[in-house]
Amino acid sequence: MIRRGWRHRSRAALAGACLVLAAPLAAQAASPGFRPIALEARQIDDFLPSLPEQVFGPLEFRGGLELTSSDRQFGSLSGLDFASDGTLYAVADRGRWFAARPVEKDGRLVGLEGPRIAPILNNAGQPLSGKAWGDAEGLRIRRDGDRDVAYVTFEGVNDLREFGGDDFVLASSRSVALPRAARDLPHNKGLEGLAIAPEVGPLGGAIVVIAEESLGDSGRHGGWIVGGPEAGAFLIESAGNYGITDAAFLPDGDLLVLERSLRFPFGFTMRLRRIAGQDLAPGATVDGEILVEADLRYQIDNMEGLAVGRNEVGETIIAIVSDDNESPLQRTLLLYFALKD
Repeated sequence: MIRRGWRHRSRAALAGACLVLAAPLAAQAASPGFRPIALEARQIDDFLPSLPEQVFGPLEFRGGLELTSSDRQFGSLSGLDFASDGTLYAVADRGRWFAARPVEKDGRLVGLEGPRIAPILNNAGQPLSGKAWGDAEGLRIRRDGDRDVAYVTFEGVNDLREFGGDDFVLASSRSVALPRAARDLPHNKGLEGLAIAPEVGPLGGAIVVIAEESLGDSGRHGGWIVGGPEAGAFLIESAGNYGITDAAFLPDGDLLVLERSLRFPFGFTMRLRRIAGQDLAPGATVDGEILVEADLRYQIDNMEGLAVGRNEVGETIIAIVSDDNESPLQRTLLLYFALKD
C-alpha cells in the first residue's frame, strides 16, 4: 500500500495486540451491515488512449470506470473479488466493505448497480477501529457448501481472517493460523497478496499469501502456502522496483500477480505477471511471464486489488481496482480485461 508521507506506526506499538480490541466510540457508532451510497461512474473507453486496438498481449481491455462519491467513507479500495452470484466486493484499508453489481453491455463494463458499504467486524462483532486494525489489503471469496466465505489480509498486523456465517459481511471474524515468518514481517513489508488455489490441482484449495516488498537484500518476495497438501514457504523473483499488491489464481491453476511501482517524478507503474501453478511448491523460487506493463500514459493509478471471474459467455475476466488513498490527487479506477489465451 502506498501512503501519503512516511509510514509512522511503531511496530512496538502493535506488538501483542489483536483485532478484538474495543473500537473507539466513533467506530462503535457504525451499524453492522450494508448501507447504500451515492456513486458516480465515468466510463473509460480506452486503456491506452493512443492505441486503436485495445489489445495488450493476451489481454483485451473491456472497459473501465472512474468512481467518485460524496460519501466520505468511500475510497481506499485495496482488495477485490467476485462473489458466487457475480457481485463485486472490495475491502478498503480503513476497515470497510464495498459491494456493487457490475453492469455490462456488449461484453464491456459500463456501470455499477446498488453500491453500498459496511464496516468490517472484528471477532467480537464490533467494527474494526481505525487504520492500525482495519488495514484490509487482500480479499478472496470462496464457495463453501451453500454459502460464500470471505478471507481478508490485514497488513498492519499481518493477520489473515475468515468471515463465514450466512452473510460474511455481518459475521464476526476469526484468525487463520499463519507461519510465524509471515506474521513477523515488518509492518511496511506486510501481507498484501492473497489467493486461493483451485480445489482440483496440486495445492488442493490452499490459501496463498504474499509479502508486498522483497525480503531483506534477497530481491525476492516471500510467499506462503497455507494448508493443503503442499504447505510451506516459497519465493517470487523481483524485477525492477515493484511491490506485489495482490494475487489471484486463474481457472487453469496459474497464479496471476499484480505489481505496482511508484517512482518520483514519473509516478505509478502497474504490471501483471503470470506464474505457472505447477511451479508453486515449498522451497521453490518462481518467476513468470509479464502480461502487461503500464505507466501513466495508460489509465492507471495506484493499482492494488485484483479479481478473476467468468462472464456470461465463459471468458476469463480480470478486474483491477486502484486505491486513491483518500487523496484528491488520485482516482478510484475499476478496469476490466478479458484473458484471450
